[in-house]
Amino acid sequence: MLFSLKSTAGRRCAGTMFLVAACALFWPQTALADNPHVVTVMTRNMDAGTDLNYILAATDQASLLAGIGATLAEVKASGIPARASRLADEIATHKPDLIALQEVALWRTGPLFQSPATEVLYDQLDLLMAELTKRKLHYGIVAVQSLFDAEVPVPADGIDLRMTDRNVILARIDLPQSQFDITNVQTHRYKTIFTFGSPLLGEFVEPMGWMSLDVEVFKSKFRFVNTHLESTSVPQGDKIQMAQVDELLAALSSPGMPVILAGDFNSNAEPGPENTGAVRKIELQIWAIRDTRGRCSGRTRQAGQPPPMSESTSSSPVATFTSGSAGISTCSRRSGLA
Repeated sequence: MLFSLKSTAGRRCAGTMFLVAACALFWPQTALADNPHVVTVMTRNMDAGTDLNYILAATDQASLLAGIGATLAEVKASGIPARASRLADEIATHKPDLIALQEVALWRTGPLFQSPATEVLYDQLDLLMAELTKRKLHYGIVAVQSLFDAEVPVPADGIDLRMTDRNVILARIDLPQSQFDITNVQTHRYKTIFTFGSPLLGEFVEPMGWMSLDVEVFKSKFRFVNTHLESTSVPQGDKIQMAQVDELLAALSSPGMPVILAGDFNSNAEPGPENTGAVRKIELQIWAIRDTRGRCSGRTRQAGQPPPMSESTSSSPVATFTSGSAGISTCSRRSGLA
């Protein structure tokens, strides 16, 4: 999912996140290097290669060991290096200035029953950075948030297998600081998380989180946020997800600047599967907080009128919006680079 953010000097678009988003749909997409008043951002879930379902579905020791072996095979078959290359191609095409990544897995192995495993099997972040370097693209790692970290034995292969889940933000490093400056990098974990207990696995805890940074493009400032919300496929997942949304909204309620909220929300904006209401809740809550009158690019809406879904969250690969107005714009997309 790609978005372009225009910094505005002397031009202001009154309204909330929804009016901001609606206005910007009329701006052409470009990159900061081509136009110093435009910032392009991307969000991608890199996909760890497994949802651990083979392990979580185990009912006894035999099925657990079989599930662990199947998970390792699933990860190896998921094409992690090739997917990193294709993502680098996409980045080369659009040259985003900021990239929000979720599920940036680090897979490691080690001697059987001798934790912690430290030998890298796949490091999705290192693989992506290497592919970007091959293409002479200049990106730096601004923030890394380590979350889920678990290790299991794989007796059939004589090894331990360890997975570490991470959220990451990348930024271009070939731009002058006077044009593109990043400050106030933060990482946070949600208090509400999925926990699962079983005689086989013990207590299984899946932490989720969000990260943010402040960006100044000339005299225009905004906050860029990356998050990964809980999936509804786990028990009580919908309630956990909505509780995480509440935490995030509370943290972002008074940012003092526009906010771009990117990530994998595990919630569709449009009617259909996984339409949990999380994205809509973000939209309506921010609309209630920042309700105002405004006209933008020929579209008018009265104060208090909830925004149409099409104006607040885009499902297309590319969209644009302007900074200069208080509010939050959301964007979410799972990687289609399998």
